[in-house]
Amino acid sequence: MAPISAGEFEKERTVLGIEYAGASEDPSTILDDLFIRTAWHGHILGRNDTVPWQDNLPYLTFEQFSAFRQKVNCGRNMVLAVVGDPPIQPFLEVLEETLGTLPEGELLPVEHFPLPVREGFTVVKQAGVLKQVHALLGFPLPRLTGSERRGLEILNMYLGDLNLFSSVLFRRVREELALVYYIESTVETFYDSSTFMVKWICPPFNLETILNVVLEEIGEVAREGISQKEFRRARQVLSLQKEGQLEEPVTISAALAEEMIRAGRVSDPELWPKKVRRVRRADMIRVAQSHLNPDRAVLALYGPVENLEPRILV
Repeated sequence: MAPISAGEFEKERTVLGIEYAGASEDPSTILDDLFIRTAWHGHILGRNDTVPWQDNLPYLTFEQFSAFRQKVNCGRNMVLAVVGDPPIQPFLEVLEETLGTLPEGELLPVEHFPLPVREGFTVVKQAGVLKQVHALLGFPLPRLTGSERRGLEILNMYLGDLNLFSSVLFRRVREELALVYYIESTVETFYDSSTFMVKWICPPFNLETILNVVLEEIGEVAREGISQKEFRRARQVLSLQKEGQLEEPVTISAALAEEMIRAGRVSDPELWPKKVRRVRRADMIRVAQSHLNPDRAVLALYGPVENLEPRILV
C-alpha cells in the first residue's frame, strides 16, 4: 500500500472541501440528503449526508485517516470483480504489482441495521433561491426478497424509469397534464433496506397536483394492477436492459462489486435477464400493495418552498 504523506492528505482534504461545497449547492444532492436524513433517522444510513461530512472534514486528523486506511484498505476486506477470461499468469503479475503491498488485515464484519419503523406522511423542506421546486417523493422499504426486488424494478420501469420513454408518469404528468418537463422514478438498494423514489421539477403552484397524480398512479397499481400487455412490455424492456449489460464488462464488474459490498453476495450475470423474465405480474402488484403506502412516504422539497404545504388528496 503506497504511503500518503501529511502534505498529500492536506491537499486531498482541500479538494474534498471544494467537492462538498459544490454538492451542498446541487439540488439533486440536497434532495437526497433531506430524504435519507428523514427516512433513515436514527439509522446508520442517516449519516450518509453531505452536511455533516462538510462540517466534520476540518476536524479529521492525519492520524485518524491513516488508522482508517490501515483498517479498511487491506487484502481480506477487498472486493475484486473480474469479467472475462484474462490469461492467469500475467493477470496475477499485475495484481501483485498493484495490490501485492496491501496488508492482509481482517474482513470487517457486516452489521445488520433494519429499516427504522416510522409512520405518517412527512414533508421536509429546504429553501433555495430558485424559481422552480425540486421534489423527491420517496418510500423507504425494508429488505426485500429476490422476487420483490425484481417486481419493484419492473414497477419502476412501468411508472417512471427514463429507459422507458413513454412511462406512465411521463405520459400522464408531462404529456397529458403539461405540469413538468422532467419526471422520473428510480430504485436504490442497500444491505438491509431499499427505496423507491420519484423526482420532478415544477413551478410551486403545480406541486400538490403532481404529488397527488403520482400517488394516484401508484395507488391504482396497488388496487387494480396493470394489464398483462403493459406488464409484459415493462418486463421485456427491463430484460433487454439486463441483456445489454452483459455486453458491458465495466457495468458487470461494478454491479458485482456493489452486490458484494451492499448485499454480501453476488449473482450470476448470465441469469439477470432470465430472473427478470420469471417475475409475475402478481409479484409487482404485491410490492405496491405492501410497501408503497403514502402514510410511510417522505416528500423532500428544495427551492421556493417556504409557503408550500402540500397535502395528500387521493
